[in-house]
Amino acid sequence: MDRLRHALGFMTGTSIDGIDAALIEISGHGTAMSVRLIRQVHEPMTELAEPLKAFARGGRLTAVEIAALARRLGEHHAHVFATHFADESIDFAVVHGQTVCHAPPDSLQLMNPWPLTAVAECPVIHDLRGADLAMGGQGAPITPIADAILYRDHRDPGSSLAIVNLGGFINTTLLPAMDPGADILEQVSGFDCCPCNHLLDAASLETLDRPFDRDGEVAASGVPDTATASAFGRKIAGLFQDRRSGGDGDEHRTEAVAIASAAKSPADGLATICQAIGIALAECLATAGRRLDATPPSRLILAGGGVLNACLVEAIRSNSPASIDVRISDEFGLPAQARECVAMATLGALACDGIPITATSVTGRRTGPTSCPSITAGRLSS
Repeated sequence: MDRLRHALGFMTGTSIDGIDAALIEISGHGTAMSVRLIRQVHEPMTELAEPLKAFARGGRLTAVEIAALARRLGEHHAHVFATHFADESIDFAVVHGQTVCHAPPDSLQLMNPWPLTAVAECPVIHDLRGADLAMGGQGAPITPIADAILYRDHRDPGSSLAIVNLGGFINTTLLPAMDPGADILEQVSGFDCCPCNHLLDAASLETLDRPFDRDGEVAASGVPDTATASAFGRKIAGLFQDRRSGGDGDEHRTEAVAIASAAKSPADGLATICQAIGIALAECLATAGRRLDATPPSRLILAGGGVLNACLVEAIRSNSPASIDVRISDEFGLPAQARECVAMATLGALACDGIPITATSVTGRRTGPTSCPSITAGRLSS
């Protein structure tokens, strides 16, 4: 019997609010593996947040400043490990890094993995997107192959399942109807939809003087402007319509701030943006179904930080067809805010087993060699 493996996954999202880390237990290998979440933690980004945000938004840094920022981010990951996981037996860690630029074929996930390697004393898998980009792919979304493993038991033979991540951007994994015994990776697709928390956070900062609207409480008390929401929803869905992955220049922050500022109240402005995002997501899913000739999903499973915004979740529900069941990932045993870091750890395990972590049907990469990430020096246990 194969021994159980333990992997630690790290994720820092485009909202740059903190580091999420999850320890998982892996049984089996390849596409037959099963994953169990042991525990997760969230550590605020603290003093690194502002320089990372400034750099991601086009701020200029010298080579020395870039190197120092990458090192400090690696040290912060090492701090998370030392604080929460030092007593665990871990076979390998997987670190996504901070996306500071994503404009395929160019992309930069800032990260110096070596401070983490030094503390964890295990191999660190990193640079998850580079090989895919070199093979002509968009390098995003990165999670669909992992989602096929993580949500295997919730797929229905008669309809597709959509995993929707509500982060700085919305990205979606579409898992097709699957017959028992079929290859779980067959026809898996994924796509970036539209900006999400980027817009809400920018509007909140401008109108409420807060970095975000906690739990969507202010937005929930507002009344959306339906005409403005409809027009803005169609505009932000342009990211998907253009078949691009999210990156610099796609956020529409300026317009979101203008909408929120021009509304009768901050609550109405934030409610309008939530409604626009719900409209954009519905449009993207409908178009994706036609493009892929896929069975419409019978269920949306929502994950990511945006699930904490009750107004946003309700906007997604109200704009989805009545036939679609909209749920939160927590209801299926995987906490919404742990899904991405668990997915990173799962991708690392697949890479160790020689399974490509991206697919042509997701990123558009050319077929060819395994899209293998980089691994720091160390010994992998099998």
